[in-house]
Amino acid sequence: LDMMQDIRRISTEPTAEDRDWFPDIAGRGDWRETLLEAWADHRDESFIRQYLSPTLIRKWRLFVLADRADEPHLEVASIHNERGYEKIRSGLAHSYDVGANRPDIQIVDVDLRGDRQLRLQHKVKAGILLDEGSRDATLRHIRSLWGYEVSLAAVDAETGATLHERSTREIVE
Repeated sequence: LDMMQDIRRISTEPTAEDRDWFPDIAGRGDWRETLLEAWADHRDESFIRQYLSPTLIRKWRLFVLADRADEPHLEVASIHNERGYEKIRSGLAHSYDVGANRPDIQIVDVDLRGDRQLRLQHKVKAGILLDEGSRDATLRHIRSLWGYEVSLAAVDAETGATLHERSTREIVE
């Protein structure tokens, strides 16, 4: 609701900052048309990426936490200031991007003439591996559906290096 009210404000009573950030809608006047276009043209993450203003970032006191797999602590990576607005916008939008927050698991091979083993690959992003318990439960479930052995290799998305491999042969039922 705040974002919609802010779009109305930007359309009817823009500040100099609004004119810099939103030249296409600042002072446009017809806020209803602007909202209709925004709703028609953008889903959640692109709506945030396009219309979250510095005014709301300050009002909500937003910031970005960096959670790196190789670090034991979280880091405040960006705050609600001139240098942080775009990073905050992108970070919040990214959290609403359904595809970005789900593991990328693909079927990479199946031996239909031999042991019929199904080989899966998880492309690991930012060093974040699958939780062992849910990984093993998922492998067991896929094996029950497939009827044969299933293996999963965790591969670094950037380097292609294999980080871990697990097979239903190794999982205790």
